[in-house]
Amino acid sequence: MTNVQPSQFLVGIDVGGTFTDLILVDGTRTLDLVKVPSDPENLVGSILNGIETLAERHGIGRSELIGNVDRLVHGSTVAANALLERKGAKTGFVTTEGFRDTLVMRRMFRENMYDTRAPEPEPLVTRNNIFEVNERVERSGKAVTPLEDAEVMAVAEEIKRRGLESIGVCFLFSFRNPKHERRVKRLLEKAVPGIYVSTSYDVCPEIRDYERACTTHLNAYLQPPVDRYLSELDERFKKSGLATGLQVMESNGGVSDPKSAAKKAVNLLLSGPAGGIIGSAYWGGLTGYPNVISFDMGGTSCDISLIRDSAATLSTPITSTSTHCKFEGWDVLIPFIDIHTIGSGGGSISWVDDGGGLHVGPRSMGASPGPACYDKGGDQATVTDADVVLGYVDPDYYLGGEISLNAKRAHDVVANVAKAIGHSVTETADGIFNIVNANMINGIRVVSVERGHDPRDFALLSFGGAGAVHATALIEELEVDTVVIPQLASGFSAFGLLCTDLHRDFVTTINRKLTDVGVKLMNRTFDKMAGEGAKHFARTRSEGETWSEYVADMRYKGQAHDIRVPLKAPVKSLRQVIDSFNKAYHRSYGYLLDEDAIQLINLRVSVFKGCPKPAVKKSRSGGSKSGTSVKGRRKVYFSETGDYQKTKVYDGHLLEPGNRLKGPAIVELTTTTIVVRPGQTLKMDRYRNYVVGRRGVRL
Repeated sequence: MTNVQPSQFLVGIDVGGTFTDLILVDGTRTLDLVKVPSDPENLVGSILNGIETLAERHGIGRSELIGNVDRLVHGSTVAANALLERKGAKTGFVTTEGFRDTLVMRRMFRENMYDTRAPEPEPLVTRNNIFEVNERVERSGKAVTPLEDAEVMAVAEEIKRRGLESIGVCFLFSFRNPKHERRVKRLLEKAVPGIYVSTSYDVCPEIRDYERACTTHLNAYLQPPVDRYLSELDERFKKSGLATGLQVMESNGGVSDPKSAAKKAVNLLLSGPAGGIIGSAYWGGLTGYPNVISFDMGGTSCDISLIRDSAATLSTPITSTSTHCKFEGWDVLIPFIDIHTIGSGGGSISWVDDGGGLHVGPRSMGASPGPACYDKGGDQATVTDADVVLGYVDPDYYLGGEISLNAKRAHDVVANVAKAIGHSVTETADGIFNIVNANMINGIRVVSVERGHDPRDFALLSFGGAGAVHATALIEELEVDTVVIPQLASGFSAFGLLCTDLHRDFVTTINRKLTDVGVKLMNRTFDKMAGEGAKHFARTRSEGETWSEYVADMRYKGQAHDIRVPLKAPVKSLRQVIDSFNKAYHRSYGYLLDEDAIQLINLRVSVFKGCPKPAVKKSRSGGSKSGTSVKGRRKVYFSETGDYQKTKVYDGHLLEPGNRLKGPAIVELTTTTIVVRPGQTLKMDRYRNYVVGRRGVRL
């Protein structure tokens, strides 16, 4: 790990649905956080406004700050937003004759097997814009039906006539032989100037025809808006003097350059949330919490992931019962960090169904107009409005007093809901609080209990602007002993971007019986992919070391789904591979079958190149007593006591390592609030984490 040097700046930029967060780390290891409202119509402008604010704080101009940046990493929401809002390109798709309906037929799995009316996601490419080409490559990779250029040129004419902007190309068995796909790409780019062409071999060259086609057409749909956005942002930074080059966070937990990121735009679907997960793994490992459940509650959504031994969990192959390799119903065949996202954030809207039942989310008021208490036109009760009514959030100290919340508006919109369900305003606000908590508890169980992990074996690492208000209630229900809240919790995803390394993933499909493969073929395949990664990184500016991680996708013959088995390379014997598979399979399923039935499906290599990261300060314990940081008292509602009670409010910035306080209490920071519930204890550790123990747990 390379830490930042005295003359360097590191900058992380995370664009969220409500706020754009910017973290600056200087050579003295001082961290500075800036939050500016996100403008969905001008995201680049929001980022530059934040840079301007950072520069003003340091008494320098924007160009001077950018010129002294050693590393700038950006987590982008542009790909996810383009898909969620259906604002991608007008897309076409080219496939092998006879397979026009692959995208339409899908896998015919229902995420809820009992819901026969569950709708499929809205098509991104209409059937009339799916073109068939008479070509065929067999399973061995041999071309048995040649590709005719004239047929491709006829497709090109249709593309021009219909005004299509981007094309996905996916042929049968092209992961064995990409010759035809590459020929189509060259012909289309020559015949239709400016067209974007995504081939399955470039996007995800592996077995599984539908998933490969789906991922390719997603990439085609997203590539134009992502390319335009990243090109504009990169150009603005270059003009301002950025010499080191912009880095872009990808869904696999690594970063890439803007050009490479734009070519594989589908890799950016979880660009923003992935930063927080990597930051949790890095921070937890350095500060004594290697096993954590990462809990990121912002204004629009809540992102949850499980981290064991300071390593993020990667997604597993798509199955009929798991959804963590899907995005908005679409199957995505690339490595993702396993993140479970739910529509539960500070802006989540409370609503009443026809039967009089109260619900919260998944719809959100977002940044504009935002919760009613923002006083910008919001007219529906949100989680933030309920938190204001309950006294958890101080209307006069939101964002450290930069924004004043309208407590009366919050009360009025919650009162509207209260009238609809026949309860008091306080009961309704508490109901909203408890319902959104139940949603998030279910989300935590998805990444823990449903994956075979006991959440009580983990700490909850909470961040995001709204996280610390709710996380302390969650640990009581889950029986998790502690919740860890970093001092920069509200900008932690931006910090996490700076904890990443350059990262490229490679895959080769084998799909043979393991004993027929042999060690030589495995090592030769691993070496080729690792060499491609090292060659790519040799062209980058980063001076960090390069290393590779090796994985095999394996299963028993007759099974439809694989498990990913970490391996050490070079592989010394098949026995080593079999033992690794047995260990991974038994841990997941609790039994083993005949070793002779083991199949090797894919070999994977992840290649990394180290980048500068923030150093971690460790402070001495024994500062001032916590009582000196009390800034006042206010009435706060706690369901444990069933009423409002006068509660001490602490200035979290004045707490020192070693300080302890007992709940009920409120700890206020400039950009977040920690609610310490009755019977709980809070201490500040030597890394300036606020650690809250549930009732009965001694810290």
